[in-house]
Amino acid sequence: MTVTNTAIPMSIPGFTVPTTSTFVYNPQAAGGNTFSSGVQAYANFLLQMTMTNYKKTNYAPLFNYTGSKKTSFNSSSTRLNVGFGQNILSTAYKYKGYNESNGSYKLFTNGRTEAWCADFVSYVVKEAARKSGKSLPSGFGSASVEGLRQWGKNNNCYLHTANSSNKSDLIKNNVKPGDIVIFKENGRSHTGVVASIDSNGNIKTVEGNTSDKVAERTYSANNSTISGFVQLA
Repeated sequence: MTVTNTAIPMSIPGFTVPTTSTFVYNPQAAGGNTFSSGVQAYANFLLQMTMTNYKKTNYAPLFNYTGSKKTSFNSSSTRLNVGFGQNILSTAYKYKGYNESNGSYKLFTNGRTEAWCADFVSYVVKEAARKSGKSLPSGFGSASVEGLRQWGKNNNCYLHTANSSNKSDLIKNNVKPGDIVIFKENGRSHTGVVASIDSNGNIKTVEGNTSDKVAERTYSANNSTISGFVQLA
């Protein structure tokens, strides 16, 4: 079966659309149902166009379609390298012990009574940026965990680790102190600042709203609630 690409848009700003004029699907090809490289290229283009909101011009394929094989997504991100990862960490530690019982946690929420783990992370990162004389891409800061994660995705600095087959190595080789850990799996919604990573990819964090206070926690690299990391440091 041969399908022409007459309906394919050929001029989208910031993207090079694959110019293959004919896409061929050959069910008799070796290995079973296999699309031609033309379809592979165009599928990669469509997915990248959607995932990056028209922002990137240099993109790597996010998936390979080979008939019966499972689609796989890469988990790479572009670290912002803001240059004040250690300042983020030291600022987080400065507030260790702030809690709900004496109301000190409301420093992070601007007086509001609400779940405050994301407030804590946002406050700490912004304070560290000010004291370092640095700036972040616009829009950083959220009272919600999902808001922090979406900011990371929108700025191409979110490392997705959930369901990865090599989660331990992925974390060990890519995460740094000062990064933001996101927990959004298996019903959990939480966040904190990465303090350290050991040789097995296990992480220590400083978090707000953990047992109603700012405190340290330790997690296995394979903890089922870890979704990924916003990579600032």
